[in-house]
Amino acid sequence: MSIRVMSEVWRTNLPTTEKMVLLVIADHGNDEGVEAWPSQATIATKASISIRTVQRCVNNLVKAGYLKMEKHAGGSINCREDRRPHRYTINLNRVRGDNMAGRKRGDTSDNNGATMATDTGRQPRPKNHTNNPPLDTPFDEFWKIYPRKVAKAEAQKAWAKAVKKTPAGVILVGAKRYADDPYRQPAYTAHPATWLNQERWGDDPLPPRPLTPEEKREKDLIEARARTEREKEESRLWFEEQERQKARAVPPPKDLKKLLHK
Repeated sequence: MSIRVMSEVWRTNLPTTEKMVLLVIADHGNDEGVEAWPSQATIATKASISIRTVQRCVNNLVKAGYLKMEKHAGGSINCREDRRPHRYTINLNRVRGDNMAGRKRGDTSDNNGATMATDTGRQPRPKNHTNNPPLDTPFDEFWKIYPRKVAKAEAQKAWAKAVKKTPAGVILVGAKRYADDPYRQPAYTAHPATWLNQERWGDDPLPPRPLTPEEKREKDLIEARARTEREKEESRLWFEEQERQKARAVPPPKDLKKLLHK
């Protein structure tokens, strides 16, 4: 995990889904943004999206210059090439350039999502923002992700305290993990302020417990969907390998029939 890279990724102007994918990749990499090879299934699980959405987001990030992807170059060299995960490298220059562009536009924000004014000695002119809806702050993203929406004012205070010590991206990934934990019970879900004050974004997964019939049906449905996505991906990779082998195959001599009849 690279908290530094995750913090820089958070400050980009990327759409939320692409930002979450990049945060998951940063969570698996080092401080240089390299040596990250989470599988597409892992990214999908952590970001709570489908594998197809992961593929689309990765393609968009590669095209925009935020990410470099090397197919089947991650994991162990002892693993079959077509079974190895893709290796990702985050382009920190692109990420930082995005952040600097925001600052040059006067959109300087801290981890708390608060805009910091530049002291020019003049009163800022009021601007008409009727055509520009306000951007979500990091706390807004947390509030969307967190599974229990109570005592928002207390949660905002706890958030402001938490981001002084921990990057917002790290907290968001932890909140997503907690929200998606299959053993979390709605009745026993912590209040957001409590969860933040106790710094529970670093908690281990909840211990297994017997599922209710409704939870078991939901879990089976999620697993079936994930299995279908995984089988589709494996099938696609198999057909791609067949095409590669076909392209590498040496065609038979044109006069093979004559040679066989001699």
